[in-house]
Parts: sequence; C-alpha cells; structure tokens
Amino acid sequence: MEFLFLDEEDWAEMEADKEKEAERRRREEEEKARRTEENRRRREAHDAVMDSIIQHDPKVGRDVYTRFFLRDFSVFDINEESSVPPMRYTDSIYEEEFGLEDSANILSVSIVSSDVGFPVNVYGRVIARDSIDYKCTYLFHRSRDDCQRLNKDGMLILTGPGRGLVLVDFIYLEIDLKIREDGVSPDKPFSKGLINIDGRVLSREEDVVVRRETLESWLSTMEVRFTTVLNAAECTIEIKLIEGLFKGNITVGIADKAHKLDMEQTIVIHDSTADGVITSDESGVIKLRRSVITICLERTVVF
Repeated sequence: MEFLFLDEEDWAEMEADKEKEAERRRREEEEKARRTEENRRRREAHDAVMDSIIQHDPKVGRDVYTRFFLRDFSVFDINEESSVPPMRYTDSIYEEEFGLEDSANILSVSIVSSDVGFPVNVYGRVIARDSIDYKCTYLFHRSRDDCQRLNKDGMLILTGPGRGLVLVDFIYLEIDLKIREDGVSPDKPFSKGLINIDGRVLSREEDVVVRRETLESWLSTMEVRFTTVLNAAECTIEIKLIEGLFKGNITVGIADKAHKLDMEQTIVIHDSTADGVITSDESGVIKLRRSVITICLERTVVF
C-alpha cells in the first residue's frame, strides 16, 4: 500500500476547483431562477391580454375573440400603431424578379341592423392588421366627443387605411364600437368582434372581386364590403385644385379591362358636406378621407 500526500499547492488547487464548481452551480441556479421568473412574467403578460380579448357576447351567447390573438403578447404590443408608410417604393426601380402580392380594399363598414333602433351615435375604432407587421392600421377612429350619427344602412366614415394592405394569408379586422346615449352611463357596446379576410382561398379567375363579411355581435349586425385585388400595386392619391372652388363628392374605383367602372366597387374619398372639412389648403390640395387604394397593374383608377 502506498499513501498519497498532497502538498499545500495541491490543496490550494483542489480548493480553487471546488470554489469554481460551486460558483458555476450558483450561476446555473441563478440563470434557472431568472428564466423561470421571466417565463412566469411573460406568461402572465400574455394571459392578461388574452383575458381582455376573449369576452362573452350576449347576442350570440358564447365567448368570442374580440381582437387579433395570434401573437405572443408578452413581447407584442396589441395597441401599437403600424409605422409602415405609403409610397415606400416610389423611388425604387421595378425589377422582373420582384413579386406582387394580393391585397384588399375596404369599401365600407355599415350597419345592417340595430337592436336599439335608429339613429345611433357611435364611436370607437375599426382596425385592420396584415402580415407586414400585424400592427394597428386604423380605418375608423373616433372619440366619444366626436361620435358619428348613423341611420339604417348608414356607413361609417372611413379614414384609412393609410397604406395598402397585404393579403398573403389573412387581413384581420377588429370592430369595437359603442353607442353614446344622453343620460345613459356607461356607454353600451354596440359592435365588437373580429372579422378575418382569408387570402388563401381566392379564385385566380377574376382579379378584382367584391366580397362581404358580417359581424353579428352585442347590439347590432355590421357588414364589411371589400374588394380582393390580385397581384396588386399601391396607388396613392392627391387631388389639387388648379383654380376655383370645389364642393361635392369625389369617388374612386377600379375600372374593368373595358375601362368601365362598377359603382359597387367605388369608395367615397371626399364629401364636402358630410365631412365638415375645409375643401383644400392654401396649396389647393383637397383634403381626402382616404388617399390610398390598391389596384391591378392591368386596370385603371377612375374618379
């Protein structure tokens, strides 16, 4: 039998190794605890948003999603407005390898029926989201002090989107409207829910098609009319007065290949009477409700 004897240097090295191992384990435990806490925080943040999105709709008698829900809300801000502007590629040179995506133009959002009769004073928001960033693109946004008075079949005055919408898979529309009634508090939800425009099932036979989706919720049934546009390009509009004054309506639409305009596809982009806006600024540029639509390259825009 042979005995091993360690000198002071060997003992010091062993102790140093023990300390390093203890420090490594301590850091691992701290990192594990940090990850556990971070996961808990993210889970709670996500669940809090999901709890606010899922609500019981008394009209349909079940829980429904009232907003877009396909994101991790611990890192995604559901209320953040899209910062993507129009005319991003105006100065770009088109190359053959560039691909065109499908799109949709929101023509109108109207009231089909109201459980509280007419007229109604509505306010709130209608939001579109697409696969560019899934952030809020406002179509309608009014405060309680700026509500819109609507009669049967009345249409919301849409002021967006401010850029073309991409329809690669889905465009998500969130409707959240309340009614303002004198002497009634709090204000009642009028329409609240989510509409999906499915771009995966578009027929390739017609390049521009008018479609409809309805939302039955709370105290109303709303209808959204929209056109799906195949292989679309963004069109930004500016109308300028050369001389004189203008008062009236301006509509825009996509003409067919025979240069005929289907009135069902038109959008009102200016109404001097209903909008209550100044017709133009000092430069003569007419103030438009909406200044962006998407079109097929083979089609023309008609006013």
